[in-house]
Amino acid sequence: MSQAAPVRTADAAQARLLLDVSLRMLLNLLMHAPRSARQVTEHLDMDIQRAYYLLRKLERVGIAEVECEPGAGGQVPKRYTVAPRWFIPYEVTRAETLNAFVEAQIMPRMERFVGLSVELLQQHQPTWGFWLETEGQATNLRMGDAKAPANALFTGDEPFLLNLGTARLSRANASELKRRLVAVLEELESMESPDADVYTVAVMLVRGNVG
Repeated sequence: MSQAAPVRTADAAQARLLLDVSLRMLLNLLMHAPRSARQVTEHLDMDIQRAYYLLRKLERVGIAEVECEPGAGGQVPKRYTVAPRWFIPYEVTRAETLNAFVEAQIMPRMERFVGLSVELLQQHQPTWGFWLETEGQATNLRMGDAKAPANALFTGDEPFLLNLGTARLSRANASELKRRLVAVLEELESMESPDADVYTVAVMLVRGNVG
């Protein structure tokens, strides 16, 4: 079994950038493999000046390290890499509580997720509403038009799913559901391709009614 990569502990300057939601895709890219500024532009669809600006910003605070590889004509293009494991103490961030962390890190991503979902829904039907109905022991909230919930969109070939519901499960069954969900997510990670489309995946299983 291969050993896990060593952990780096962030200081305050590094924490600000490591927790910056807008830099998450860039950090993910550099954590997986060294990339040049040109490669960053190709993968993240940004202009070259923006890529250089962000890479130098990460380099200045010691997050990104530079590797040089000889190229054609004696040129030595810089490639930037970021350590794959970081511990960011609360004491070096402004998020000194879990509530502050959720507000700064989780909520912006959830808002983006909802925004993308609404955009896709509007492409299929300009007039939508909510359907709240029981199915067996569960009560589910779905979107749809005046005729019916958009089950064809949620369960059809379109790679899109948005559902908020409840289920009455024993602790054993809830644990089994969690195990299966984790296994699916781990399987999906093994299928990732740097050049493929990006999808947002959000999974939440919480004991208690949050509706």
